[in-house]
Amino acid sequence: MSVSKSSFPSIRVESKDWAGLTTRNHLGALFGEQPEMIGDFISRLEYLDLGEDLISYMEQYPTYYLDDDKEFEWLLQGAEEKNIPLVKATDLSGSEFAATDEVGKHGQRFMLWFSEKLFFQQHVIVGENPDLYKVLLRTDGEQRGAYFVYEAELVTGNTELYLPPEEIEAGTRWSVEYSLSEQTLSKKGSDLSFTSPFRMANRMSFIRKEHTVPGDMINKKENSPVVFGVHGKDNKPIKTWLNKLDWEFRRQFRREKAKLLMFGQSNRRADGTYANLGDSGYEIKAGMGLREQISPSNVLYYNKFNIETLVDYCLSLSVGKLPEDSRRFVIGTGEHGLKVISREIERYASSSALDYDRITGITGGSKASFQRPQYVKLADINGIRLEFMHIPQYDDAVRNKITHPDGGLAESHRMTIMDFGSSQGAPNIQLVRSKNNPEQFGYLPGLRDPYSPGGQGTPKIMASKVDGYEITKADWAGVMVRNPMRLGELIPNVLG
Repeated sequence: MSVSKSSFPSIRVESKDWAGLTTRNHLGALFGEQPEMIGDFISRLEYLDLGEDLISYMEQYPTYYLDDDKEFEWLLQGAEEKNIPLVKATDLSGSEFAATDEVGKHGQRFMLWFSEKLFFQQHVIVGENPDLYKVLLRTDGEQRGAYFVYEAELVTGNTELYLPPEEIEAGTRWSVEYSLSEQTLSKKGSDLSFTSPFRMANRMSFIRKEHTVPGDMINKKENSPVVFGVHGKDNKPIKTWLNKLDWEFRRQFRREKAKLLMFGQSNRRADGTYANLGDSGYEIKAGMGLREQISPSNVLYYNKFNIETLVDYCLSLSVGKLPEDSRRFVIGTGEHGLKVISREIERYASSSALDYDRITGITGGSKASFQRPQYVKLADINGIRLEFMHIPQYDDAVRNKITHPDGGLAESHRMTIMDFGSSQGAPNIQLVRSKNNPEQFGYLPGLRDPYSPGGQGTPKIMASKVDGYEITKADWAGVMVRNPMRLGELIPNVLG
């Protein structure tokens, strides 16, 4: 049975005996004559066979190419405005206030201590109640040991106003409101504060697989060709084939690479060395997958899912970070996650939003059929737009062992929130590859190999005396999450 674009939804792949295995119409010739078409075609087949995964989704966006296989870095600019915690408040002699003291009353000056220098003289700063208490700084922040100390006074025309104890407790957070100076012969204005960018880093991982195929498997029909039909660049139907074991090898390689990019964990030590050594004696350098790059503060555990929680959570990832026209998130989950999401959207939308054309009358009686929709997108308040994507690895019962009380695997209920939108002019989540290290695939020929599986009666060059051949495939790949604060996860509590 052939595979073509017209049969995309119901692809079937069957193995067939191929007449004339020893002719020129074999795998090597096909790759030699049309390598670009075959490469694209095989990638498409791998996608059809394994379904949507992180690889195929990231391939919709530009790939980031490095000159070499090395650690890569990028800068992430933090918020220019921020608040910082107060260390303590004291009088001008350095003594801390008692709970009964009326700090700042009648224009009394006091000292505020902070662990970093964010403020300057003439800044008006505010604490937990910015509309009630405003404080004018009268000095530039003198460094005393590990702290920066400011002389301050209240900005108020009410001489009876003072700062209550809870407003100047250690840990209360303070921020810049604005600056004030005198109108006549002013001598001082507030200076600028700067926030240096974060330096982010990751590296590509190197994945390699190999398998030896015995030559007699060809005669036993255990490695017979799998025939595919596809439309070429000129849209004409053509046929090509891969050996059965070659195809299985490619499937497993892609599946492992998808897991590497999603679940990979770095083995880099704090001193820059790597914890694992290969048989060669050199370091095995593993980069972080997508999930390891998600900020731990953006992980939320839940008992019972509802769509309002998801929308509110995505809003929290957006406010102050993304404009309303850029709040588009991809939610990756398993099949159980897709099920509960769809039912929750249906409940959330209410009956007025449902499409009653799904109820169809049947001639000859009052019987009807009902087609329940599968909701795959949601647009909600403040520009929040959600698209739901199936991650096959979340339904992998081999990898995931814990079950969920509502049915299925607990991992199938996990929801990974990904923002692929623009960050610093590039996709926020981006596949990283090396210009000089494209994906490699090759054969080590023995007595028999895919180029001459039956033997042609003439001498050939062999790299091994073994009656068979070895398949090797390798790739260098990594994931860059430019701004990890724009990603998050909703995880069922049974996995907590």
